[in-house]
Parts: sequence; C-alpha cells; structure tokens
Amino acid sequence: MMPLEFPRRLAALLLRLAIWIAPHDTHDWGCGMLSELHHVEGNWAALVWALGGAGVLAKHAMLAVILPGSHRPTVSSASELFAKERPMRKTTLVAIAASTVASLLLFLVPVFRQAFRVSLAQWHDVVHVGSPFVEQPSDAALEALVQKARQNRDPQALAFAAVRLSDQTDNTRLAEEAVRLDPGLTWIYAIIAVECPWRPEMDSWIPELEKWDPQNALPYLITAEKIDIDQVVREKIPHRTDEEPPAWQAAMARAFRSSKLDTYSRQRKALDRRVLLGYRIDDPFEALGDDSWYGLPSYGAWDASRYAKLLIASAGSLEARGDRQGAAEKYWAVARFGQMLGPDGGFFLSREGKEAYQRLGSLSEIEGHQAEARFYASLRDQLDREAEKERASRRSRFGGSSVSHWNALLVRLAGSSMLFCGGLLLICALGVAVRARSVRLPALRPGRLTLALAFAAAIGALLSSAVLFVSYRPYAELLRRFLRNGEDGGVAELSNFLGDARLPLGSQYNLGSWYVGVWNDVFYFWIAVTILCVLALLIAVVRHLQTRPRPRAA
Repeated sequence: MMPLEFPRRLAALLLRLAIWIAPHDTHDWGCGMLSELHHVEGNWAALVWALGGAGVLAKHAMLAVILPGSHRPTVSSASELFAKERPMRKTTLVAIAASTVASLLLFLVPVFRQAFRVSLAQWHDVVHVGSPFVEQPSDAALEALVQKARQNRDPQALAFAAVRLSDQTDNTRLAEEAVRLDPGLTWIYAIIAVECPWRPEMDSWIPELEKWDPQNALPYLITAEKIDIDQVVREKIPHRTDEEPPAWQAAMARAFRSSKLDTYSRQRKALDRRVLLGYRIDDPFEALGDDSWYGLPSYGAWDASRYAKLLIASAGSLEARGDRQGAAEKYWAVARFGQMLGPDGGFFLSREGKEAYQRLGSLSEIEGHQAEARFYASLRDQLDREAEKERASRRSRFGGSSVSHWNALLVRLAGSSMLFCGGLLLICALGVAVRARSVRLPALRPGRLTLALAFAAAIGALLSSAVLFVSYRPYAELLRRFLRNGEDGGVAELSNFLGDARLPLGSQYNLGSWYVGVWNDVFYFWIAVTILCVLALLIAVVRHLQTRPRPRAA
C-alpha cells in the first residue's frame, strides 16, 4: 500500500527540482514556497501546493529560455512574482488557443481526415469486442451505398457491397440482384464462394459459373472444396486420395483438363476502382477490400496437390506397364496445371511439378529425344528459381517493409495521443467552467495547474496531428494513384501498412508484421483499464480519508 508520507515527499522533490531549473531571480521565492510546504496540513494538499509553485517556476524557466536577457530584475516578493505571472498566463492562453485551432484546422484537409480515420481503426476490435468467428453487423457506409445503388439500378455497386458485407444473407441477395441486372457479373459468385463455399447457394451458383466460364478451373476447385467440407461435417474423411468420392475426382479431373485458372482478381480490381471513383468513397480499407489468399479456395488448392500426387502415381503404374504415352499425358497434366496456377499459387504444386518434369525428361531420354529431355530439365530448374523468387516476394508482400511498420506505429501512437490530449483539454475546460460557474470568457480564471495541463495537452495535440499527417501522407498518395491511374505497384505496401494500423497498440512484440494474440491483447487492455480505474478510486478514497475533518478530543 502507498505510504501516507509519499505525497509530501514527492511534493518536496518537485519543488526542489523546480528551484534547480528556475532562473536565479526566482530562487528566493521558490525557497519560501519550500519552507512553507512544512506548514501545509495534509499530504495531498501539500502535493497540490507544490504542483502550483513548481508550475510557476517552470513557466519562468521556459520564459528565460525563450527570452533570455542580462538585465532581469530580481523578484523580491510573491506579489511581484504573481504580477509577472498574469502576462505569462495570457501568453499561455494564447498559445493554447492557437495550438488548438491549428489542430482543428487540419481536419479541413481531406488527407488528414482520412489519416485520422485510419488511426481510429485500432480501436475497432477494442470497443467492439467480439469473436472473429461471429459475423459482425453490416457496415453502415455499405448499407448507404446499397440504397444508392438500388436507386440508380447500379449492378456494379451492388456487387461491390456484396463481396464486402459480412452477413451471408445480405451478400447472397445482393450478388444475385447484381447478376440479374448484369449477367456479365456472374464471376462475383466465384469471389463469394471462395470465401464461404459451404453456403447452400453453391448448388445453384457453381453450375452458373461453369456455364458462364466453362474453360476456367476455379468452379471445379470450389466444387471439390465443398465436397471436402461436407465430409468434415459428416465426419467421413477418406484416409487416402483414391478413396475420395467419384464427384470429387470428377471435379478435380475437370479442373486439371481446363485451359485456364482465373481467380477474377483483375475484374474485381477494375470494378472496385469504378465504384470507388463513381461514389467518391475515400475509405482505404474499403478501397483495398479483403481479398482471399491468392483468390483460391484453401481446400481446393490443397486438393490440387493431392490429386497431382494421385496422377503421378497412376502415371507411374502406366509407365511400369509400358504405356509411356499414357504416362506422359498424366505427367504433363500435372506440369501444365502447375503452370496455370502461376507464381502466386504454384508453390502448392512445386514438388509435384518438379517430379512431373523429371519423369517427362526420363521418358524422353528413354525414347532418345535428348533435346526434349534438356527442355524438361530446364523447366524443372526454372521452377526452383521461380519458387525462390516467389518466397522472397511473399516475404515482402506479407512481411512488409520496416518503413510501413514504423509509419503504422506512428499513426497509431499519434491517433491515441490526439484522443488523450483532446480529452485532457476538454476536462480542463469543463473544470474551469464548473469552478467559475459560467462559460463567459471574462469570468474564467484557470488555475496554474489547469493552465499547465491545458498547455501541455494543446502542444501535444498539435505535434501529434503533425506526426499523423506526415506519416500517412505517402500512403494517401499510393491510394490516389491506384484509384486514379490503376497503378498497383504500391498496393502491397499500402495493404501491409493498413494491416498494421488495424492492430491495437501492444499487439505486436516487435516491428515485424507477424503478430500474435490480438484478441488476448484486447482482453488485457480492458483488464489494464479496470486496474487503473480501481487504483484511481483507491487514491480518491485515501485522499478523502486524509483530508476529511477529524473530531477533536474533548
């Protein structure tokens, strides 16, 4: 428990420190304050006394630094010191008002307003505590966009909202409404299906996708994933790939026979840009959206690897029976599907693709086609180079640069500091108004401690606003280039920055992008707030017990 003498000791320490930094002409007055400290009744009252005197001495020290001079008159009395205090108080009030107005004027700048909204994103999960597995209410801004889109009969805006709303009923209805207005947006079904392949609408959506884009392997991968999820739900998971049901094997076979694999990321990016520009949406989180990982269904990509192994094993059996032509066709199906996955998803089939090229090379050597064997060997080596390049690109894409991590940290710190300083300024203003029982400026007489706190809060708010603006400005430019010109070279950096900006302060153990325990950190945040509130209550109770009038002994 806090010793009862601690506030008085702290008061003496503050006064001695203030005397040490104060100008020479205020030393006598400061020493007088220190000597009178022993006659102040109550430890907490002594601390308040010391804070007032230390604030006066500190402001004189600041004035001596700002306006140095060799002909400073010596202060001989307290009345003379407080006579000097009055013009200093006016100067301080002017500085507080100017800093506050400058901070508020920054909100007239669109980039600063956008930066402030980004800085508030860290508080979303703190204030709206919920499980990441439970759907949150639809965003109000998206609901407003939906109303405008229906009035304008704009299918693109409906599709834009459909892929972003968390409620399955809402985004299903919007997606189907958008496709009815414009059948060319049928690909929206694939975007939603990749995120939620278990929804019942898949039974009607997948046939429409297959009919609309029959050469695309994506609908068949979604079908295989839906079968996987049904097996997990029914707890009937096959132990081997060749034990998968015929429907799964037919879907994977059609995927491997397809001539392309389009995740519709290009179409989605173009649609997003048109809607964002047409409806003047400047929210960077809405601009980037929440793209699924590589745009591929997670189980479906894993299924591709499993089916590739099954094809290689089947080709090996054909090769052992002397059917080199049939074996080569299966090997080539695996290699070709790996090429369709491209650099983003090719690592799913990296090992199987290299094995397929190696066996194709061996078959070519057996048949005496040395040129083909060297060609397959070069393709195999190219897979290794592309895999290494993709690993480096993935580390950069998901890890981000140290600059983006630092800037995200500065944005979060600046936003939190602005909220704290703004709250402190409001408390000081309310305290002065309540004490004066009036809101008229001539009647307001702020105390020295209130003035010092308000001055620190105003300067802190101005500095935090400047840091916020400077830290976010480059990312606002990246967003503007993406929306106006379609330049997506900085989208990965912007995405990493926004990903870090979403995290509550303290949810990262270092400046890397890998963070753990965000939901635990939210819990610990509120535990810390509760502990601080309890401590503040205990301090108030102790102070009340110390300063309350005590009955005198008869």
